[in-house]
Amino acid sequence: MRDINIMKFIQNILITAIFLIAGSAFADNHNDYDANYYEDEGALLFKIRGFYVNAPTKIKTAPINGTEKPGDLVQNGYGFDTATTYFFTDNIATELSLGLGLLKTKSSALNKAAAAYGDGTGSPGKKNDIFFVPLAATLQYHIAPFGAIRPYIGAGYHGSYLYTRSKAIKVQPGHGAVLQAGIDFMAKDDTFITFDIRQYILKSKVTFKKGFLFPNNAAAKDVSSKVDYNPLVISFGVGFKF
Repeated sequence: MRDINIMKFIQNILITAIFLIAGSAFADNHNDYDANYYEDEGALLFKIRGFYVNAPTKIKTAPINGTEKPGDLVQNGYGFDTATTYFFTDNIATELSLGLGLLKTKSSALNKAAAAYGDGTGSPGKKNDIFFVPLAATLQYHIAPFGAIRPYIGAGYHGSYLYTRSKAIKVQPGHGAVLQAGIDFMAKDDTFITFDIRQYILKSKVTFKKGFLFPNNAAAKDVSSKVDYNPLVISFGVGFKF
């Protein structure tokens, strides 16, 4: 039910964005580009954004002992990032962003993993959340670059560092494509409010430590599995023109 509500929320946001883009493109045709409001446009934007992450992370390939699959290892998370946007032309820009997020690991999934891949006696303990550090570069097309409402779309590539202090699991970094759509709401004092949605394609590997799976068996081995994080990152923040 929670995933359905999230998807409905995202759908509503995208529908709203489409109407804003259409309205902005129509209004842009009637703007007076010689007005003071549109003069002295900067070629550089700097953004600070907080974000929510939806990342239902399923374990893909690890064998099980005939018991219930662990399900989603991660469900959601939160964090912030900073981004710098440079305009090559009025419509074409590139953005470089660096973020720091925390993905919330589900204790229930770790307990099920102990039963599915081990002898069921291991305890995951605490501090199992995963730090998510994405570095992304995207090429953007800004649909209405001079209006008060400035929508854009983008695509690019990212490398994401993943780290955890968990005694139960180890995680590896990953990389992949990233898709982006956003809107900047401009003010007259070189500041603006920014809303952004990014879909990261992120596949990696998680390793369940032998000490967690088989606490009483020194000869046991770690169990590794491919996982698809594919985080959907919804951001909101402020920006500055230079």
